[in-house]
Amino acid sequence: MKQITGKNESIFFAILALFIILIPNTVLSSEPKDISVSTESGLVLVEGKVRRFNSDEQTLQLQIKNGEKITIKIDWSTELVGYSSPAKIEKGNKVKIWYQPNSTSTTAVKIEKKLMLGC
Repeated sequence: MKQITGKNESIFFAILALFIILIPNTVLSSEPKDISVSTESGLVLVEGKVRRFNSDEQTLQLQIKNGEKITIKIDWSTELVGYSSPAKIEKGNKVKIWYQPNSTSTTAVKIEKKLMLGC
């Protein structure tokens, strides 16, 4: 009987170790993927759909997955990937935007057009 008890203890500790390893990973992965903050550079990455682009004010309204809308300014130093100019940004485009959070305004550092996949 002692061998069976020893096997049961080994199995119990193996399962316990698995839970200790997997639980933190599942908790961390359940956080919303809409916004991520890079502490090294201080940049914030947001992914979503363009709701509105105002070429006169050079502002872009982005709707992220949780329904929240963010207004972001574009200036001459904003890097564009997938666009030749800010005028090419259209409503409904899916984009990734890196910006520097600021108390006065939110100016984009980089805007990247996400590829549209389809048949």
